[in-house]
Amino acid sequence: MVGENVGTLRHPPHPAHHRPPPYLPTSLDDLYDYITTITAHNCSQPLVVPGSKLLQGDNITVSGHEGTYICLDGLPSTPESCRIYSFGVNREDIKFETTMGVRGCRTHLVTATTEYSYMQLTTNVYLYPLTLSNTSGLGAYTLDNFINLLSHMGKPIHFVKTTIEGSEWTLLNNLFTSDYEAYTHVKQIRLLLHLPLATDEHLSSLDDKYRLLLGLEYYGYRLLHSRVIPGTTYLHFNLDRVVATKYETVWIRQ
Repeated sequence: MVGENVGTLRHPPHPAHHRPPPYLPTSLDDLYDYITTITAHNCSQPLVVPGSKLLQGDNITVSGHEGTYICLDGLPSTPESCRIYSFGVNREDIKFETTMGVRGCRTHLVTATTEYSYMQLTTNVYLYPLTLSNTSGLGAYTLDNFINLLSHMGKPIHFVKTTIEGSEWTLLNNLFTSDYEAYTHVKQIRLLLHLPLATDEHLSSLDDKYRLLLGLEYYGYRLLHSRVIPGTTYLHFNLDRVVATKYETVWIRQ
C-alpha cells in the first residue's frame, strides 16, 4: 500500500538514436521534484484558459481537465505563423483550442474519440479523427506523419498539448525519435501527466515514465509551469510528502 518502501528508480532515459544523458535518477523523490521544480525563465505573459463548465444534473462543474496554461511570450498571432497541436482531446472541453483559434493560432485537434470526420470546427480550429501512435496504421499517425500531413517539416510548432491519459507518453516517444527532429521545432509542450499510485506494483511504470520525462531536459526543455490537479493528491508516508496522480506541466525550449 502507499507508505511502504517503494524502492528506487534505476535507469536514465535512453531516447532512440542518441546517447543517454549523463545523470541517474535515484528515487521517487527525484521524480516528484523533477515535475514540480520550475527551472525555466519567468513568463511575462502567462495565460490560463479555464476548463469548460459542464452541467451535471442541477450542478455546474468544471470539466475534469481543469484548464490549460500557455506562455504567450513570442507567440505569433496569425494562422500562417502560429501552429498548435492538441492530441488526445477531451471532446467535452475544447475551450482552450477555440480560444487560441480566435486569437489567431491555427489549432489542430487530433482525437479518435469522435464520430465526426475531418472538418473545420470554428475559426482556425480543425479536427482530425486520428490516433497519435508510435507506429503508423489505419487511423493511426505518428507525430512525423502528422507533421508531414500538414507540411510543417522544419517549421516552428509553438504549442503541443496532451490531455487524455496515455497521450502524454506517446507524444514523448514520438518527439524523441522524430526523423524530422521535431524536438528542435516544438517550442512549448503542455503535458497533463497521469501517474499511478506510488506503490511497489507501479515502480516499473513510474520508472519508465520518469525516464521519458528526463528526456525533455536532455533535449533542451525546462519546466515553466506545474500544478497539481485538484482532487488527485494523497499522502505518501514513506516519502513523507503529499504527491498526486495528475499534474499539469508546461515545458519550454529556451
